[in-house]
Amino acid sequence: MRASGVIVFAILAGLLAWLAIANRTMVTLSFDAMRPGSPASSIELPLFAVLLIGALAGLIVGGTYMQVRRRALAKALKAETARADRLQRLLGDETLGKTGAASPVSRQLSRISN
Repeated sequence: MRASGVIVFAILAGLLAWLAIANRTMVTLSFDAMRPGSPASSIELPLFAVLLIGALAGLIVGGTYMQVRRRALAKALKAETARADRLQRLLGDETLGKTGAASPVSRQLSRISN
């Protein structure tokens, strides 16, 4: 790990420790909006734990979204690269001496370009 990574990690760990010390008060986390105080659907946690759980959930959801988006973009990039290679091959065939007003390659190239 680089020195800058260690420094950033140490700063973040210090901030999290400070957050935990400053927010030790117990809060009720309820999962039922109709009966917020029901012991069956609520738990008592320190405030810092609720905050950290929320941050972790956000990281997981955001990371999952970014991974799905990256895969979709990689798939689109692969398709466009294949299309560009195919067009480049057709253009190379056209310029290597297969000239003519109505050659099959030029008709195929114009059909793909549109």
